[in-house]
Amino acid sequence: MASFATAEACDSNTALLASGELRALEPIFKIYGQRRSFSGPIVTLKVFEDNVLVRQLLETRGEGRVLVIDGGGSKRCALVGGNLAQSAQNMGWSGIVVNGCIRDVDEINACDIGVRALGSNPLKSNKKAIGEKHIPISIAGSLIRDGEWLYADSDGILISKMELSI
Repeated sequence: MASFATAEACDSNTALLASGELRALEPIFKIYGQRRSFSGPIVTLKVFEDNVLVRQLLETRGEGRVLVIDGGGSKRCALVGGNLAQSAQNMGWSGIVVNGCIRDVDEINACDIGVRALGSNPLKSNKKAIGEKHIPISIAGSLIRDGEWLYADSDGILISKMELSI
């Protein structure tokens, strides 16, 4: 990915910000993984303390997409661990954003993928395969739809209705 600066994107797209076509997520996420900046089309997933559907999606071809997981903000267990991050890297995902926790932080930090999460928790999740794929989700003060674009760097995360020119 070419270098992309979210601050510059905000400065040069004030009309898109004003219309809501470009939005910044609230700054609640910690940065993990080797990719400090990443972008791609969004795949949405809504789960709660259950990562079976997370695994199902990350084991498919990522093709540069970003998985955005609404885990309900739960910090009671992890939805993504080192094995899933490695799988996501191998399958070509650009990044993962988790409104919830991860685990195996050192393993995730060794992966060439961008990961954002609320924090870490060593407890694994349930395995009931309960959740919904490809639906609108609301996290960090923004409604996010499947197919929108995500841009992340050290300054924050932007959601855009369309691909931005870099």
